[in-house]
Amino acid sequence: MSIRKTIIVLVTLVGLALASAACSGSVSTGGSSASPAGTRTYSNAQYGFSITYGPDFKQGTTSGGSSSGSGSIFDIAFAYTSGTKQGGSYIDGVQISVYKLAHSVKPAEVPKLKKEFAGLVGNLMGSLSGAKVSQKLSLAQINGVPGYKLGYVYTQNGTPIAAVTYFLLKGQYEYQVTGQAGKDDWATASPKIQAVVESFTVK
Repeated sequence: MSIRKTIIVLVTLVGLALASAACSGSVSTGGSSASPAGTRTYSNAQYGFSITYGPDFKQGTTSGGSSSGSGSIFDIAFAYTSGTKQGGSYIDGVQISVYKLAHSVKPAEVPKLKKEFAGLVGNLMGSLSGAKVSQKLSLAQINGVPGYKLGYVYTQNGTPIAAVTYFLLKGQYEYQVTGQAGKDDWATASPKIQAVVESFTVK
């Protein structure tokens, strides 16, 4: 069963341009008033999700070798500004890409879709330089939204990068939530990056 109209290869996070992300009238961005620690919550009313990030992250857009991506209907990134830089762009951070599915998916269907996502993983590994799976594709969820999780490493312009992607499904949307960092920074950066990833919620 094909849950997407076409198979889309995951868009990687490489290169975070710190230009303001474009927002339509149906997208609202929360401020930092709720927390003395300076955390901010980005809320997207159109696609029904939100994510919270600390003062060492900055909202931006993807740039560089990978664009916003074939087939995704929305992309946004949050750069970890204390992390690895390559040229003028940040490598470390979190990206969310939204895809519209061919039909609505119920939670009970998600475990039956492993073959579909295994195909996506094969395409992903074939598209990234030196890519290797570090954590096999497995069932996962974030804040009650079910899906799959994959850990992997790859190389971009000579920089080894470690990444974890969650493929989350709710209704007629798939949300790909990716956290990544330069491999040398992973031990230090990953707890903060994972905290942002795990703050992802869908209405």
